[in-house]
Amino acid sequence: MEDLNNKQMVLLTMFTCFLVSIATAIITVAMLQVAPETLTQTVNHVVEHTIERIVSGTSTPEKTISVVTNNVTKEVTVYAKEDDLLVAAVDKNQLRTAQIFAAGADSSASPLAIGFVASRDGLIIVETKALLGDVAAKESYQVTVAGKYFSATPIIGQDTTKKLFFLKLSGLNASSTVDSVSYSRGDPKIARTVVVLGGADGSVVFKTSISKFRYQKSDATSTPPSLVGIETSPKIPEQNSGALVVDLDGQAIGIVVTDPNDPTRYIIYPISRILEVVTTIPTQTSDIIIQKGEG
Repeated sequence: MEDLNNKQMVLLTMFTCFLVSIATAIITVAMLQVAPETLTQTVNHVVEHTIERIVSGTSTPEKTISVVTNNVTKEVTVYAKEDDLLVAAVDKNQLRTAQIFAAGADSSASPLAIGFVASRDGLIIVETKALLGDVAAKESYQVTVAGKYFSATPIIGQDTTKKLFFLKLSGLNASSTVDSVSYSRGDPKIARTVVVLGGADGSVVFKTSISKFRYQKSDATSTPPSLVGIETSPKIPEQNSGALVVDLDGQAIGIVVTDPNDPTRYIIYPISRILEVVTTIPTQTSDIIIQKGEG
Protein backbone atom coordinates (compact mmCIF):
# COMPACT_ATOMS: atom_id res chain seq x y z
CA MET A 1 0.00 0.00 0.00
CA GLU A 2 2.85 2.33 0.78
CA ASP A 3 4.18 1.92 -2.77
CA LEU A 4 0.94 3.19 -4.38
CA ASN A 5 0.72 6.75 -5.63
CA ASN A 6 -2.38 9.00 -5.33
CA LYS A 7 -4.05 7.91 -8.57
CA GLN A 8 -3.57 4.26 -7.72
CA MET A 9 -5.04 4.82 -4.26
CA VAL A 10 -8.15 6.43 -5.82
CA LEU A 11 -8.58 3.55 -8.28
CA LEU A 12 -8.17 0.99 -5.49
CA THR A 13 -10.77 2.77 -3.39
CA MET A 14 -13.26 2.90 -6.28
CA PHE A 15 -12.69 -0.82 -7.07
CA THR A 16 -13.21 -1.74 -3.41
CA CYS A 17 -16.49 0.24 -3.28
CA PHE A 18 -17.65 -1.46 -6.50
CA LEU A 19 -16.99 -4.94 -5.06
CA VAL A 20 -18.74 -4.05 -1.81
CA SER A 21 -21.78 -2.79 -3.74
CA ILE A 22 -21.98 -5.99 -5.79
CA ALA A 23 -21.62 -8.13 -2.68
CA THR A 24 -24.31 -6.09 -0.90
CA ALA A 25 -26.70 -6.50 -3.84
CA ILE A 26 -26.10 -10.28 -3.99
CA ILE A 27 -26.68 -10.67 -0.26
CA THR A 28 -29.82 -8.50 -0.40
CA VAL A 29 -31.32 -10.52 -3.25
CA ALA A 30 -30.51 -13.77 -1.50
CA MET A 31 -32.12 -12.58 1.71
CA LEU A 32 -35.24 -11.36 -0.11
CA GLN A 33 -35.62 -14.80 -1.73
CA VAL A 34 -35.89 -16.49 1.67
CA ALA A 35 -37.74 -13.62 3.36
CA PRO A 36 -41.49 -13.74 4.09
CA GLU A 37 -43.80 -12.56 1.29
CA THR A 38 -45.12 -9.58 3.30
CA LEU A 39 -41.61 -8.15 3.70
CA THR A 40 -40.94 -8.56 -0.04
CA GLN A 41 -44.17 -6.70 -0.88
CA THR A 42 -43.29 -3.90 1.52
CA VAL A 43 -39.82 -3.46 0.01
CA ASN A 44 -41.24 -3.48 -3.53
CA HIS A 45 -43.87 -0.88 -2.56
CA VAL A 46 -41.20 1.39 -1.07
CA VAL A 47 -39.04 1.08 -4.20
CA GLU A 48 -41.96 1.80 -6.55
CA HIS A 49 -43.11 4.77 -4.52
CA THR A 50 -39.59 6.20 -4.45
CA ILE A 51 -39.23 5.86 -8.23
CA GLU A 52 -42.65 7.56 -8.67
CA ARG A 53 -41.54 10.58 -6.67
CA ILE A 54 -38.26 10.89 -8.50
CA VAL A 55 -39.95 10.79 -11.93
CA SER A 56 -42.73 13.25 -11.00
CA GLY A 57 -40.34 15.62 -9.24
CA THR A 58 -42.30 15.64 -5.97
CA SER A 59 -39.88 13.78 -3.76
CA THR A 60 -39.97 16.75 -1.38
CA PRO A 61 -43.30 18.35 -0.47
CA GLU A 62 -43.59 21.99 -1.59
CA LYS A 63 -43.48 24.51 1.18
CA THR A 64 -45.29 27.83 1.21
CA ILE A 65 -43.12 30.55 2.68
CA SER A 66 -44.86 33.63 4.01
CA VAL A 67 -42.81 36.80 3.65
CA VAL A 68 -43.81 39.76 5.77
CA THR A 69 -43.22 43.02 3.93
CA ASN A 70 -43.45 46.55 5.25
CA ASN A 71 -45.78 49.02 3.56
CA VAL A 72 -43.73 51.51 1.55
CA THR A 73 -45.17 54.90 0.55
CA LYS A 74 -43.91 56.01 -2.84
CA GLU A 75 -44.42 59.54 -4.09
CA VAL A 76 -45.62 59.65 -7.67
CA THR A 77 -45.77 62.92 -9.61
CA VAL A 78 -49.10 63.24 -11.41
CA TYR A 79 -49.17 65.82 -14.17
CA ALA A 80 -52.54 67.50 -14.57
CA LYS A 81 -53.95 67.97 -18.05
CA GLU A 82 -53.90 71.52 -19.39
CA ASP A 83 -57.66 71.36 -19.98
CA ASP A 84 -58.25 70.60 -16.29
CA LEU A 85 -56.02 73.50 -15.22
CA LEU A 86 -57.79 75.80 -17.66
CA VAL A 87 -61.23 74.89 -16.31
CA ALA A 88 -60.06 75.32 -12.70
CA ALA A 89 -58.52 78.73 -13.42
CA VAL A 90 -61.72 79.94 -15.09
CA ASP A 91 -63.98 78.60 -12.32
CA LYS A 92 -61.79 80.26 -9.71
CA ASN A 93 -61.90 83.72 -11.28
CA GLN A 94 -65.22 84.13 -13.08
CA LEU A 95 -66.85 85.22 -9.82
CA ARG A 96 -64.09 87.81 -9.36
CA THR A 97 -64.76 89.65 -12.60
CA ALA A 98 -66.95 92.76 -12.58
CA GLN A 99 -69.40 94.25 -15.04
CA ILE A 100 -69.84 98.02 -14.87
CA PHE A 101 -73.16 99.62 -15.86
CA ALA A 102 -74.58 103.11 -15.77
CA ALA A 103 -76.31 103.88 -12.48
CA GLY A 104 -79.89 102.63 -12.46
CA ALA A 105 -79.42 100.40 -15.53
CA ASP A 106 -81.96 97.60 -15.91
CA SER A 107 -81.10 93.91 -16.31
CA SER A 108 -81.29 94.05 -20.11
CA ALA A 109 -78.66 96.77 -20.46
CA SER A 110 -75.21 95.99 -21.83
CA PRO A 111 -72.24 96.73 -19.58
CA LEU A 112 -70.20 99.85 -20.21
CA ALA A 113 -67.00 97.96 -19.41
CA ILE A 114 -65.61 95.00 -17.56
CA GLY A 115 -63.00 94.84 -14.82
CA PHE A 116 -62.07 92.74 -11.80
CA VAL A 117 -62.19 92.79 -8.01
CA ALA A 118 -58.73 93.87 -6.87
CA SER A 119 -59.28 93.66 -3.11
CA ARG A 120 -61.74 92.19 -0.65
CA ASP A 121 -62.87 95.60 0.55
CA GLY A 122 -64.35 96.33 -2.89
CA LEU A 123 -61.71 97.97 -5.06
CA ILE A 124 -62.61 97.47 -8.74
CA ILE A 125 -60.03 98.03 -11.50
CA VAL A 126 -61.16 98.91 -15.03
CA GLU A 127 -59.30 100.12 -18.10
CA THR A 128 -59.84 103.87 -18.35
CA LYS A 129 -60.38 103.95 -22.10
CA ALA A 130 -62.90 101.09 -21.99
CA LEU A 131 -65.08 102.75 -19.37
CA LEU A 132 -64.78 106.44 -20.16
CA GLY A 133 -63.68 106.77 -23.75
CA ASP A 134 -63.91 110.51 -24.38
CA VAL A 135 -66.55 111.23 -21.70
CA ALA A 136 -66.13 112.32 -18.10
CA ALA A 137 -66.56 109.95 -15.19
CA LYS A 138 -70.02 109.72 -13.65
CA GLU A 139 -70.71 110.23 -9.96
CA SER A 140 -71.69 106.59 -9.50
CA TYR A 141 -71.97 103.30 -11.35
CA GLN A 142 -73.76 100.03 -10.93
CA VAL A 143 -71.44 97.03 -10.66
CA THR A 144 -72.29 93.34 -10.84
CA VAL A 145 -69.97 90.88 -9.06
CA ALA A 146 -70.82 87.18 -8.71
CA GLY A 147 -74.44 87.90 -9.63
CA LYS A 148 -74.82 90.59 -6.94
CA TYR A 149 -75.48 94.27 -7.64
CA PHE A 150 -73.50 97.04 -5.97
CA SER A 151 -73.32 100.77 -6.19
CA ALA A 152 -69.80 102.05 -6.84
CA THR A 153 -68.17 105.47 -6.80
CA PRO A 154 -65.06 106.51 -8.74
CA ILE A 155 -61.71 107.11 -7.12
CA ILE A 156 -60.20 109.83 -9.20
CA GLY A 157 -56.72 110.84 -10.05
CA GLN A 158 -53.69 108.89 -8.92
CA ASP A 159 -52.94 106.72 -11.97
CA THR A 160 -50.35 108.80 -13.81
CA THR A 161 -50.35 106.29 -16.68
CA LYS A 162 -54.07 106.96 -17.25
CA LYS A 163 -54.52 103.29 -18.15
CA LEU A 164 -56.48 102.27 -15.05
CA PHE A 165 -59.67 103.58 -13.50
CA PHE A 166 -60.68 102.70 -9.94
CA LEU A 167 -64.13 102.18 -8.47
CA LYS A 168 -65.01 101.47 -4.84
CA LEU A 169 -68.04 99.35 -3.99
CA SER A 170 -70.37 100.93 -1.47
CA GLY A 171 -71.87 99.24 1.58
CA LEU A 172 -68.95 96.93 2.41
CA ASN A 173 -67.28 96.75 5.82
CA ALA A 174 -64.96 94.48 7.80
CA SER A 175 -67.64 91.81 8.11
CA SER A 176 -68.91 92.18 4.54
CA THR A 177 -66.34 91.64 1.83
CA VAL A 178 -66.14 90.32 -1.71
CA ASP A 179 -63.86 87.64 -3.06
CA SER A 180 -60.90 89.14 -4.91
CA VAL A 181 -58.27 87.87 -7.31
CA SER A 182 -54.93 86.59 -6.04
CA TYR A 183 -51.82 87.96 -7.69
CA SER A 184 -48.97 86.07 -9.26
CA ARG A 185 -45.62 86.74 -7.60
CA GLY A 186 -43.07 88.03 -10.04
CA ASP A 187 -43.38 88.56 -13.75
CA PRO A 188 -44.56 85.69 -16.00
CA LYS A 189 -42.33 83.79 -18.44
CA ILE A 190 -42.20 83.71 -22.22
CA ALA A 191 -44.42 80.95 -23.75
CA ARG A 192 -46.50 80.67 -20.60
CA THR A 193 -50.16 79.90 -21.25
CA VAL A 194 -52.60 82.54 -19.98
CA VAL A 195 -56.37 82.89 -19.98
CA VAL A 196 -58.28 86.07 -20.80
CA LEU A 197 -61.59 86.37 -18.96
CA GLY A 198 -63.41 89.08 -20.85
CA GLY A 199 -65.44 89.82 -23.91
CA ALA A 200 -68.05 92.52 -24.24
CA ASP A 201 -70.13 91.04 -21.41
CA GLY A 202 -67.30 89.49 -19.41
CA SER A 203 -68.30 85.91 -20.19
CA VAL A 204 -65.89 85.05 -23.02
CA VAL A 205 -62.80 82.92 -22.35
CA PHE A 206 -59.74 83.17 -24.60
CA LYS A 207 -56.55 81.11 -24.25
CA THR A 208 -53.24 82.45 -25.54
CA SER A 209 -49.49 82.43 -24.79
CA ILE A 210 -47.02 85.14 -23.83
CA SER A 211 -44.80 85.99 -26.80
CA LYS A 212 -42.97 89.22 -25.96
CA PHE A 213 -42.27 91.68 -23.13
CA ARG A 214 -42.15 95.45 -23.38
CA TYR A 215 -39.86 97.36 -21.03
CA GLN A 216 -39.50 101.01 -20.12
CA LYS A 217 -36.08 102.34 -19.23
CA SER A 218 -35.69 104.33 -16.05
CA ASP A 219 -34.04 107.76 -15.90
CA ALA A 220 -31.80 106.39 -13.17
CA THR A 221 -29.00 104.35 -14.72
CA SER A 222 -28.87 102.00 -11.74
CA THR A 223 -32.57 101.11 -11.94
CA PRO A 224 -33.43 98.19 -14.23
CA PRO A 225 -36.10 98.71 -16.93
CA SER A 226 -39.72 98.17 -15.84
CA LEU A 227 -42.10 95.74 -17.50
CA VAL A 228 -44.91 97.83 -18.96
CA GLY A 229 -46.59 95.54 -21.47
CA ILE A 230 -46.99 91.90 -22.46
CA GLU A 231 -47.73 90.76 -26.01
CA THR A 232 -49.39 87.44 -26.80
CA SER A 233 -49.68 84.95 -29.62
CA PRO A 234 -52.34 84.60 -30.86
CA LYS A 235 -53.34 88.22 -30.38
CA ILE A 236 -56.10 89.10 -27.96
CA PRO A 237 -59.28 89.66 -30.00
CA GLU A 238 -61.50 92.73 -29.95
CA GLN A 239 -63.93 93.55 -27.14
CA ASN A 240 -61.61 92.22 -24.42
CA SER A 241 -60.45 95.59 -23.16
CA GLY A 242 -60.38 95.57 -19.34
CA ALA A 243 -60.46 91.78 -19.13
CA LEU A 244 -58.68 89.97 -16.32
CA VAL A 245 -55.76 87.78 -17.39
CA VAL A 246 -54.75 84.79 -15.26
CA ASP A 247 -52.28 81.93 -15.56
CA LEU A 248 -53.18 78.24 -15.32
CA ASP A 249 -52.74 78.40 -11.54
CA GLY A 250 -55.55 80.94 -11.42
CA GLN A 251 -53.22 83.78 -10.38
CA ALA A 252 -53.80 87.22 -11.92
CA ILE A 253 -50.96 88.41 -14.15
CA GLY A 254 -52.55 91.54 -15.64
CA ILE A 255 -55.42 93.36 -17.30
CA VAL A 256 -56.06 93.80 -21.03
CA VAL A 257 -55.50 97.38 -22.24
CA THR A 258 -55.39 99.09 -25.61
CA ASP A 259 -51.94 99.02 -27.18
CA PRO A 260 -50.62 102.62 -27.04
CA ASN A 261 -48.69 101.94 -30.27
CA ASP A 262 -51.66 100.49 -32.13
CA PRO A 263 -55.25 101.42 -31.13
CA THR A 264 -56.58 98.34 -32.92
CA ARG A 265 -54.52 95.94 -30.82
CA TYR A 266 -54.63 94.82 -27.19
CA ILE A 267 -51.80 93.95 -24.81
CA ILE A 268 -51.59 92.92 -21.15
CA TYR A 269 -50.77 95.55 -18.55
CA PRO A 270 -48.78 93.54 -15.97
CA ILE A 271 -49.79 93.01 -12.36
CA SER A 272 -46.44 94.38 -11.15
CA ARG A 273 -47.39 97.77 -12.59
CA ILE A 274 -50.98 97.52 -11.33
CA LEU A 275 -49.80 96.96 -7.77
CA GLU A 276 -47.49 99.97 -8.03
CA VAL A 277 -50.46 102.10 -9.06
CA VAL A 278 -52.71 100.68 -6.35
CA THR A 279 -50.32 101.84 -3.63
CA THR A 280 -50.65 105.44 -4.85
CA ILE A 281 -54.44 105.74 -4.86
CA PRO A 282 -56.08 108.04 -2.27
CA THR A 283 -55.97 107.22 1.44
CA GLN A 284 -59.63 106.20 1.53
CA THR A 285 -58.55 102.87 0.06
CA SER A 286 -55.20 102.55 1.84
CA ASP A 287 -56.56 99.63 3.83
CA ILE A 288 -57.25 97.45 0.79
CA ILE A 289 -56.61 93.76 1.36
CA ILE A 290 -54.47 92.38 -1.45
CA GLN A 291 -54.31 88.61 -1.84
CA LYS A 292 -50.83 87.50 -2.84
CA GLY A 293 -50.65 84.35 -4.93
CA GLU A 294 -48.14 81.52 -4.77
CA GLY A 295 -47.25 81.51 -8.46
